[in-house]
Amino acid sequence: MGNFKFKFESIIGVKEIQEKRLQEAISAIDVEIEGLRYQLFVVIEERNIVNARMIDHAMKVAEYQSAKIYDSMLDNKAVSIEKMIIGLQRKKEIKKNELIEIKKEIKVFETLKENQRETFLIEEGRAELKELNEIAVRNYSRNVQ
Repeated sequence: MGNFKFKFESIIGVKEIQEKRLQEAISAIDVEIEGLRYQLFVVIEERNIVNARMIDHAMKVAEYQSAKIYDSMLDNKAVSIEKMIIGLQRKKEIKKNELIEIKKEIKVFETLKENQRETFLIEEGRAELKELNEIAVRNYSRNVQ
């Protein structure tokens, strides 16, 4: 009985490596998003502190203007971080779609492999039966003579 060798095994290996790399990329994007969310949280908290200080304390005009400029800068920073998060989420969705496609391709090749393995086993079974029939015919021929 021969050994089954799938001719597209190397392609499956490449697809599995691509799948692993995409999973790692998605994970790295998730880590980056979480870092940016933390930065956004810190900026919002700082902004809340600045706003509370402007409301609660009597300030000189110069101090108020300085605090207002700082608040505006924090607002711009928050908007920038939110845009970066949105960009990373889009990138993550693209990677997820690529991952889905790779998984589909792997599934197709695995199904093809199973079908070819079944065909191989059927052919091997037929060859084995043919051999057994030939042996039986030879044995019968000897016994008859």
